[in-house]
Amino acid sequence: MKKDLSISGLNDVYGVLLTPHQREIIRNYYDYDLSLAEIAENTGVSRQAVRDVIVKAVEQLKFYEDKLGVAAKTRTFEESVLEAILSLEKGDYDGALSILKRLKQKLEG
Repeated sequence: MKKDLSISGLNDVYGVLLTPHQREIIRNYYDYDLSLAEIAENTGVSRQAVRDVIVKAVEQLKFYEDKLGVAAKTRTFEESVLEAILSLEKGDYDGALSILKRLKQKLEG
């Protein structure tokens, strides 16, 4: 099973909506890079059960992101703040102000 490391970020945002068991398995697989066999041994279930939990949990996390878009909005926010900081570091205060005003408008509307 190929790992999509963006799932770790989705788990950070939406993990609270998963069961504790799903959240733990996702964290072990994506954050701690444990194999299916290692997770199965640690949790006392079969390797296939671990895989099934991961597949279902990933589907749920992607569904939440598709419907709510919190992770994408957070990335956009972080990118805008970084862009404003870089503008400030270059001494481009008007550019930074423009970026921050655009960000404020996005947050309000």
